[in-house]
Amino acid sequence: MKRLITATVCLTIFLFAPSVVAQYSSSNYQTNEVFFGTGGDLDASSPNYKAQSSVGGLGVGLYSSANYQAYSGFLTPNEPFLEFNINTTTVNLGNLSTASTQTGTATFHVRAYLDSGYTIQTMSQPPTVTGTTATLAPMTSQGTSAAGTEQFGINLKANTLPTTFGAEPQPLPDSSFASGIAATGYNTVNQYKYNVGDVIAQSNTSGWGMTVYTLSYIANIAELSEAGQYVMIHDLVVVATY
Repeated sequence: MKRLITATVCLTIFLFAPSVVAQYSSSNYQTNEVFFGTGGDLDASSPNYKAQSSVGGLGVGLYSSANYQAYSGFLTPNEPFLEFNINTTTVNLGNLSTASTQTGTATFHVRAYLDSGYTIQTMSQPPTVTGTTATLAPMTSQGTSAAGTEQFGINLKANTLPTTFGAEPQPLPDSSFASGIAATGYNTVNQYKYNVGDVIAQSNTSGWGMTVYTLSYIANIAELSEAGQYVMIHDLVVVATY
Protein backbone atom coordinates (compact mmCIF):
# COMPACT_ATOMS: atom_id res chain seq x y z
CA MET A 1 0.00 0.00 0.00
CA LYS A 2 1.40 3.40 -0.97
CA ARG A 3 1.47 6.08 1.72
CA LEU A 4 0.85 9.66 0.63
CA ILE A 5 2.76 12.23 2.62
CA THR A 6 2.63 15.90 1.63
CA ALA A 7 3.76 19.09 3.36
CA THR A 8 2.66 22.72 3.22
CA VAL A 9 4.01 25.79 5.05
CA CYS A 10 1.96 28.99 5.49
CA LEU A 11 3.63 32.12 6.86
CA THR A 12 2.37 34.80 9.24
CA ILE A 13 4.12 37.73 10.92
CA PHE A 14 4.06 39.65 14.19
CA LEU A 15 5.73 43.00 14.98
CA PHE A 16 6.90 44.26 18.35
CA ALA A 17 8.49 47.65 18.94
CA PRO A 18 8.47 50.15 21.83
CA SER A 19 6.71 53.47 21.38
CA VAL A 20 9.22 56.22 20.59
CA VAL A 21 9.22 59.85 19.49
CA ALA A 22 11.84 61.63 17.38
CA GLN A 23 12.57 64.96 19.06
CA TYR A 24 15.14 67.16 20.78
CA SER A 25 14.26 68.44 24.25
CA SER A 26 15.43 69.84 27.57
CA SER A 27 13.73 71.36 30.63
CA ASN A 28 13.34 74.61 28.65
CA TYR A 29 12.44 73.59 25.11
CA GLN A 30 11.33 70.84 22.78
CA THR A 31 11.34 70.54 19.00
CA ASN A 32 10.35 67.60 16.85
CA GLU A 33 12.24 68.55 13.69
CA VAL A 34 15.24 70.84 13.13
CA PHE A 35 16.68 71.87 9.74
CA PHE A 36 19.60 74.21 9.00
CA GLY A 37 20.00 74.98 5.32
CA THR A 38 18.40 76.67 2.33
CA GLY A 39 15.33 74.43 2.26
CA GLY A 40 13.64 72.08 -0.16
CA ASP A 41 10.36 70.72 -1.47
CA LEU A 42 8.66 67.57 -0.17
CA ASP A 43 6.13 67.36 -3.01
CA ALA A 44 7.33 68.66 -6.38
CA SER A 45 5.06 67.12 -8.98
CA SER A 46 3.30 67.37 -12.31
CA PRO A 47 1.12 64.97 -14.34
CA ASN A 48 4.35 63.23 -15.44
CA TYR A 49 6.61 63.11 -12.36
CA LYS A 50 6.88 63.46 -8.60
CA ALA A 51 10.02 64.31 -6.63
CA GLN A 52 11.42 65.45 -3.30
CA SER A 53 14.39 67.80 -3.18
CA SER A 54 16.61 69.69 -0.75
CA VAL A 55 19.21 72.44 -1.08
CA GLY A 56 22.01 73.51 1.22
CA GLY A 57 21.71 70.94 3.99
CA LEU A 58 24.57 71.56 6.43
CA GLY A 59 24.52 68.11 8.02
CA VAL A 60 23.37 64.91 6.32
CA GLY A 61 23.65 61.30 7.46
CA LEU A 62 23.77 59.23 10.64
CA TYR A 63 25.07 60.67 13.92
CA SER A 64 25.23 58.49 17.02
CA SER A 65 26.86 57.81 20.38
CA ALA A 66 26.22 55.47 23.29
CA ASN A 67 23.30 57.70 24.31
CA TYR A 68 21.60 58.80 21.09
CA GLN A 69 21.36 58.45 17.34
CA ALA A 70 19.81 60.59 14.62
CA TYR A 71 19.60 60.92 10.86
CA SER A 72 20.04 64.43 9.52
CA GLY A 73 18.77 65.89 6.27
CA PHE A 74 15.76 67.73 4.89
CA LEU A 75 14.16 64.53 3.56
CA THR A 76 14.53 62.27 6.60
CA PRO A 77 11.24 61.02 8.14
CA ASN A 78 10.42 62.46 11.56
CA GLU A 79 9.15 59.21 13.12
CA PRO A 80 10.80 55.81 13.68
CA PHE A 81 9.12 52.84 12.07
CA LEU A 82 9.31 49.07 11.74
CA GLU A 83 8.15 47.31 8.56
CA PHE A 84 7.89 43.56 8.03
CA ASN A 85 6.34 42.02 4.94
CA ILE A 86 6.04 38.41 3.75
CA ASN A 87 6.31 38.14 -0.01
CA THR A 88 5.58 34.38 -0.18
CA THR A 89 2.55 33.33 1.84
CA THR A 90 2.42 29.59 1.02
CA VAL A 91 5.21 27.06 0.39
CA ASN A 92 4.17 23.69 -1.05
CA LEU A 93 6.86 21.09 -0.36
CA GLY A 94 4.99 18.53 -2.43
CA ASN A 95 4.91 14.77 -1.90
CA LEU A 96 7.55 13.58 0.56
CA SER A 97 9.55 10.43 -0.18
CA THR A 98 12.28 8.42 1.51
CA ALA A 99 14.22 8.57 -1.75
CA SER A 100 14.73 12.32 -1.97
CA THR A 101 14.56 15.62 -0.09
CA GLN A 102 11.80 18.12 -0.72
CA THR A 103 12.78 21.79 -0.66
CA GLY A 104 11.02 25.13 -0.80
CA THR A 105 11.69 28.84 -0.30
CA ALA A 106 9.85 31.91 0.94
CA THR A 107 10.95 35.53 1.00
CA PHE A 108 10.22 38.36 3.41
CA HIS A 109 11.72 41.77 4.10
CA VAL A 110 12.35 43.95 7.13
CA ARG A 111 12.86 47.69 7.17
CA ALA A 112 13.42 49.75 10.32
CA TYR A 113 14.26 53.43 10.78
CA LEU A 114 16.16 54.92 13.73
CA ASP A 115 16.50 51.45 15.21
CA SER A 116 19.48 50.09 17.13
CA GLY A 117 19.01 46.65 15.63
CA TYR A 118 16.30 44.00 15.43
CA THR A 119 15.88 40.24 15.76
CA ILE A 120 13.63 37.82 13.91
CA GLN A 121 12.44 34.69 15.72
CA THR A 122 10.68 31.57 14.50
CA MET A 123 7.88 30.65 16.91
CA SER A 124 6.00 27.69 15.37
CA GLN A 125 6.10 23.96 15.83
CA PRO A 126 7.43 22.01 12.81
CA PRO A 127 4.93 20.63 10.26
CA THR A 128 2.22 18.54 11.91
CA VAL A 129 -0.08 15.93 10.39
CA THR A 130 -3.58 17.39 10.17
CA GLY A 131 -5.77 16.08 12.97
CA THR A 132 -2.90 14.50 14.93
CA THR A 133 0.07 15.53 17.07
CA ALA A 134 2.61 13.81 14.80
CA THR A 135 5.29 16.23 13.55
CA LEU A 136 8.29 16.04 11.27
CA ALA A 137 11.34 15.69 13.51
CA PRO A 138 13.05 19.10 13.76
CA MET A 139 16.81 19.35 13.30
CA THR A 140 17.68 20.68 16.75
CA SER A 141 21.34 21.12 15.80
CA GLN A 142 22.90 22.10 12.49
CA GLY A 143 23.28 19.30 9.98
CA THR A 144 23.03 18.30 6.35
CA SER A 145 19.99 16.92 4.59
CA ALA A 146 19.77 13.11 4.67
CA ALA A 147 17.11 11.49 2.50
CA GLY A 148 15.43 8.59 4.29
CA THR A 149 15.89 10.21 7.72
CA GLU A 150 12.99 12.18 9.15
CA GLN A 151 14.07 15.83 9.20
CA PHE A 152 12.70 19.35 9.09
CA GLY A 153 15.09 22.29 8.92
CA ILE A 154 15.65 25.78 7.56
CA ASN A 155 18.39 28.29 6.87
CA LEU A 156 18.68 31.71 5.22
CA LYS A 157 21.49 31.05 2.74
CA ALA A 158 22.11 30.30 -0.93
CA ASN A 159 22.44 26.51 -0.89
CA THR A 160 23.78 23.93 -3.34
CA LEU A 161 22.70 20.75 -1.50
CA PRO A 162 20.42 18.82 -1.67
CA THR A 163 19.76 21.09 -4.68
CA THR A 164 20.47 24.65 -5.70
CA PHE A 165 17.95 26.84 -3.86
CA GLY A 166 17.72 29.77 -1.46
CA ALA A 167 19.55 33.11 -1.48
CA GLU A 168 21.78 35.28 0.68
CA PRO A 169 20.18 38.12 2.68
CA GLN A 170 20.00 41.09 0.31
CA PRO A 171 20.38 44.65 1.68
CA LEU A 172 18.59 47.30 -0.38
CA PRO A 173 19.62 49.64 -1.84
CA ASP A 174 22.99 48.39 -0.52
CA SER A 175 24.85 47.44 2.66
CA SER A 176 25.43 51.07 3.63
CA PHE A 177 21.68 51.44 4.22
CA ALA A 178 20.73 47.99 5.61
CA SER A 179 22.70 45.33 7.47
CA GLY A 180 20.43 42.34 8.08
CA ILE A 181 22.15 38.94 8.33
CA ALA A 182 21.25 35.31 9.00
CA ALA A 183 21.75 34.42 12.68
CA THR A 184 24.09 31.80 14.09
CA GLY A 185 22.78 28.32 13.38
CA TYR A 186 21.00 29.46 10.23
CA ASN A 187 23.92 31.10 8.45
CA THR A 188 25.86 28.14 7.03
CA VAL A 189 25.44 27.00 3.44
CA ASN A 190 23.95 23.48 3.09
CA GLN A 191 23.46 23.22 6.88
CA TYR A 192 19.96 23.29 8.33
CA LYS A 193 18.38 23.60 11.75
CA TYR A 194 15.06 24.21 13.47
CA ASN A 195 14.25 25.08 17.07
CA VAL A 196 11.11 26.88 18.22
CA GLY A 197 12.04 30.31 19.56
CA ASP A 198 15.39 30.56 17.80
CA VAL A 199 16.58 33.89 16.42
CA ILE A 200 17.02 33.17 12.72
CA ALA A 201 18.04 36.62 11.45
CA GLN A 202 19.08 39.95 12.89
CA SER A 203 20.50 43.40 12.37
CA ASN A 204 22.90 44.67 15.00
CA THR A 205 23.33 48.13 13.50
CA SER A 206 20.94 50.90 12.61
CA GLY A 207 19.80 51.78 9.12
CA TRP A 208 16.78 52.74 7.12
CA GLY A 209 17.18 50.48 4.14
CA MET A 210 15.44 47.15 3.60
CA THR A 211 16.87 43.63 3.87
CA VAL A 212 15.23 40.87 1.85
CA TYR A 213 15.57 37.40 3.42
CA THR A 214 14.99 34.02 1.80
CA LEU A 215 13.89 31.13 4.02
CA SER A 216 15.11 27.78 2.68
CA TYR A 217 13.11 24.75 3.89
CA ILE A 218 14.03 21.05 3.72
CA ALA A 219 11.79 18.09 4.59
CA ASN A 220 12.66 14.39 4.72
CA ILE A 221 10.72 11.35 5.90
CA ALA A 222 11.69 7.90 7.10
CA GLU A 223 9.98 4.55 6.49
CA LEU A 224 8.00 4.88 9.74
CA SER A 225 7.00 8.54 9.35
CA GLU A 226 3.30 9.20 9.87
CA ALA A 227 1.32 9.33 6.63
CA GLY A 228 -0.90 12.33 5.89
CA GLN A 229 -0.88 16.04 5.15
CA TYR A 230 1.77 17.93 7.13
CA VAL A 231 0.93 21.61 7.68
CA MET A 232 2.89 24.37 9.39
CA ILE A 233 1.62 27.89 10.10
CA HIS A 234 5.03 29.51 10.32
CA ASP A 235 4.89 32.46 12.73
CA LEU A 236 7.79 34.90 12.51
CA VAL A 237 8.28 37.62 15.13
CA VAL A 238 10.43 40.70 14.62
CA VAL A 239 11.48 42.84 17.58
CA ALA A 240 13.31 46.15 17.06
CA THR A 241 15.23 48.17 19.64
CA TYR A 242 15.07 51.97 19.56
